[in-house]
Amino acid sequence: MKFAYSLIDKMINNPSVTNLMALNKVLTLAIPFNAPHGFKIKELTDDAVLISLPNRKLNHNHLSGVHACAMATVGEYCAGMAILKSFGISKYRLILSDLHVKYTYQGRSDLEGVCSPRQIDKESVKKSLDSEGKYLQTLVTNIRDKNGKEVATVTTIWQIKDWEQVKTK
Repeated sequence: MKFAYSLIDKMINNPSVTNLMALNKVLTLAIPFNAPHGFKIKELTDDAVLISLPNRKLNHNHLSGVHACAMATVGEYCAGMAILKSFGISKYRLILSDLHVKYTYQGRSDLEGVCSPRQIDKESVKKSLDSEGKYLQTLVTNIRDKNGKEVATVTTIWQIKDWEQVKTK
């Protein structure tokens, strides 16, 4: 597992077109729940994580708009990738602790989630990890349609913990 994690870290730290394609494939296998939705990581920088959510029948609700849970999931995915961009997966385990979504508009086109890793104060996180062994990080992801109109805001809280501090493996 350590080899796979370090391979993922390398792709995240060098997000070339080829590495993003490979990362999308690997994460589709690693996170099977996300696979049917067709999420794709489009950008993975220190400024932004951008993940697409296609407007297709599988992602629709009963009103033929993009389902609320698909939007929540892409928001969670963006935030998780922002943490991985900042800290990687080989040294730290992250787990979702809380999720809140505010829906503002019905999504009826392809959507994208955007989360900035700059929301993370890396020094504070590292200091807390060193002293307490874990840290709770809040992140905000904006979900917008292809015209840039915001359709939802996803707020997540993540527990970040050193793998050596994890009791259940």
